[in-house]
Formats: sequence, structure tokens, C-alpha cells
Amino acid sequence: MLWIGAIFGALFGWIGILVAALFWATLAIFKLFWALTLFAAQLIIGASALIARAIIYTYHQIRSRNATPPAAPRTKRRVPAGLKPIRVARKRNGAKR
Repeated sequence: MLWIGAIFGALFGWIGILVAALFWATLAIFKLFWALTLFAAQLIIGASALIARAIIYTYHQIRSRNATPPAAPRTKRRVPAGLKPIRVARKRNGAKR
């Protein structure tokens, strides 16, 4: 990187070195501007992605909402196998009871 300063300095003296320094400063400013532009673009893209996800989330929340609140869950007690009532089949075809 110093070769531009050396060449300009050899050709034009102190003015050449100053021109080379201004050249590199200008390039540094352009690079800084470019990096800030890319960073701002990433921030805009990230913020818009978050906004889109929030819109989708609220849409699904509103869409899945019921008109009435869901009923309380019914708890069923499981009866042990030995204590279950036995169904007795009714006799048909005119058989006596």
C-alpha cells in the first residue's frame, strides 16, 4: 500500500505523498460508506422479516380464535379391570326371562 505514496513522492515530492494520502483517505471513506450501507440494508431486511413474522403470528392467533371459550377438559376415571360392570345380553326370539 505504501508503493503509491513512494511512487508519487518520488515523482512529485511532498505534494505526491499528500496526493497519495488523500487518495487512500478517499478510498477509506468510500469503503466506510459502503460498509455502513450494507449494514443498514441488513438492519432493514432483518426488521422487515421480524415485522412479517409478527403479522403472520397475529393473523394465526386471530384466525384460530373460537367464538366461545373451549370447554373445561373432562376427567375420566379409569375403573380397574376387575371392577368393571359386566353387560348381560338379553335373550331374544321369545325366550323366557
